[in-house]
Amino acid sequence: MPIRIAIVLLLSCLAAFRLAAQTFSLAWVHDSLSVLTLTTDSLSDEWPLPHPVYQFRTGDVDGDGVEEALVGVVKATRFYPDMGNRLFVFKNRDGRVRPLWMGSRLGEEIVDFCVADGKLISIERCRNGQYNLDEWEWSRFGPRFSKYILTNATLEEVKQTFNRYEKNTDHSRAVDARPDGMEPAK
Repeated sequence: MPIRIAIVLLLSCLAAFRLAAQTFSLAWVHDSLSVLTLTTDSLSDEWPLPHPVYQFRTGDVDGDGVEEALVGVVKATRFYPDMGNRLFVFKNRDGRVRPLWMGSRLGEEIVDFCVADGKLISIERCRNGQYNLDEWEWSRFGPRFSKYILTNATLEEVKQTFNRYEKNTDHSRAVDARPDGMEPAK
């Protein structure tokens, strides 16, 4: 009997810890260094990002009911040696910031992204100079292409539709990584 009580208490504690309030934030230090911070009810953890950041959003992209941090960084990769916009997704793992996915690219060159209804929505620049608006679902490895929302459109057309996705979700918020006049963190 005492063992069962201990197991129930342990599981209750773990569930409470997992459901603790959390907030991801991003602090700009200088042009090529930002710090992603996870703050929970009792802990704080940081992950340095030694790359320029072009976008920061939060949302439940993997469908587990807990928000992840989505950070757009500018960097070269092993498979794509030219500098380009990349997407990193971070998760709260036991109160620590941990990478969930650190991608080289989605389909084409990423221009912007948001999370709407549990899906990753991306604006991508095509090789022909036009733009696509794509929907991605989360798979075990990372984003998996779901469908084209718009293809071979102008940037203005794509942004107009993208803005409707941004407005129709309450789980994604954009945060400018370096607002005008922002001083580096001390």
